[in-house]
Amino acid sequence: MLVDLDHLLVEPVFQANRCSIQFHLLHTYPAIAFYLVLLFFKRPWNIIGLGLVMHMATDLLDCVFMYLDCQRCYAGEPFTAIIRFFGG
Repeated sequence: MLVDLDHLLVEPVFQANRCSIQFHLLHTYPAIAFYLVLLFFKRPWNIIGLGLVMHMATDLLDCVFMYLDCQRCYAGEPFTAIIRFFGG
């Protein structure tokens, strides 16, 4: 998806075991809130918003799996606040 073009704005472009949530510009909490707002607009915006929200959910799930694999590796990372909020 085009939302992953923000990965090109950081150095290095690819880093194994890096969580996208709160790291890339279009994967920040304000951006995700905007994607949620898009759900309440008419077509095609609600469908675009749904795709973006699903993309962020899969990225977050990837972050959760990485965190569960090595909690000390990700201590202090921004996305861990979400995991603790949901009881992880």
